[in-house]
Amino acid sequence: MKKLAIVAAALVLAAAPAFSQVIPGAGYLNSTLVSGGNSSVQNGFYAGVSMDMDLFGVKGLTLAPGVYASAIFSSSSGNLFGLISGTGKNTEIDLNIPAYFKYSYNLSRDARVFAYAGPTAQIGLIARSNTQTTSVIGSTSSTRDLFSGDTGLNRFNILVGGGVGFGFSKFSINVGYDYGLLNAYRGGRDSVVNRANLHVGVSYAL
Repeated sequence: MKKLAIVAAALVLAAAPAFSQVIPGAGYLNSTLVSGGNSSVQNGFYAGVSMDMDLFGVKGLTLAPGVYASAIFSSSSGNLFGLISGTGKNTEIDLNIPAYFKYSYNLSRDARVFAYAGPTAQIGLIARSNTQTTSVIGSTSSTRDLFSGDTGLNRFNILVGGGVGFGFSKFSINVGYDYGLLNAYRGGRDSVVNRANLHVGVSYAL
């Protein structure tokens, strides 16, 4: 799966010379796993690059593929009658490959607004859970790979969504939302977990 991620990223980057602009960007990422009425939230960041390619001769319409790495983190703690305490930390690193359609409208020579929508392929690279327990008899710790075993997270997902943004000169800010179509949980068909990503970022067109 990691080889597939590298190949996919290389294909997108290899196409860069055919695009009108190369746009590095980074920002904040809020990722929520939703199952029924329950949810768990992880916060982190993303960074990567996208490109703009003119489409169909329509002014303002572009195809905006990209490659982004994201890292999200969460932690929890508990205490049982002051006798046993525990902490848990989760870390997940993913490769995200969006293929957005983007429409930009110029407000002036330097200012513009834009909107984008489309699918994103997400490939999990690392997902680890570290647990530490402390009691009167000592401390123990364990680390689990969430992409292995009979239960855990699926490495691959397809998300759909979009967002809006504002640009001035070569700088842009944007906010977007993507929702996973596939079950993020690998434990069985009876447990359906959907991923929802909210992202806010800045970018600079080279």
